[in-house]
Amino acid sequence: MRKIVLILIASTMLFASCGQEKKFDKNLQEAYKELQITFYASAVSCDRISKTWYTAIYDHKTPSGAYCSDFNDALKELMESFDRYGLNDSIYKHKKNMEEATSRLNNPPSSRKDCYNEFVGIVSETSSFSRMATDPSGNLRSYAENKSNAYETITKMLDQFKIKYSEFLGDTK
Repeated sequence: MRKIVLILIASTMLFASCGQEKKFDKNLQEAYKELQITFYASAVSCDRISKTWYTAIYDHKTPSGAYCSDFNDALKELMESFDRYGLNDSIYKHKKNMEEATSRLNNPPSSRKDCYNEFVGIVSETSSFSRMATDPSGNLRSYAENKSNAYETITKMLDQFKIKYSEFLGDTK
């Protein structure tokens, strides 16, 4: 009788653990999709900012092709176009969704702790990168270097994450 009770308890714990893992994986997949959208939208924005900044300094032109003597005028025009077409709103929305979905990953099952820790690191880097996309600062050289470094770092982290945890990501890879 005692063996049966122990077997039932062990089975219950095993099924509960599997349920937690499936829930974690589902939440991870949602957070991962939002992270990808945030990252790629931010990359598009950052690239456009760098090109506009460069063109304003060296060709004295705004994104619309008008003459400018100050690169701040060109960046202002660009940021207004991002606002008009919803790029910044999209970045803010997906960043918020990414952070909310990531918060649902808190208290991961023990089998997912390493995955969780690595994912939180990628989320942190992506959040910083998204700020570069919506609020550029520094000078052209520092911005371009920081953008390139952040892009390379996040891309490398995502590649490693996909390799290590592809079984948890499902179709989001």
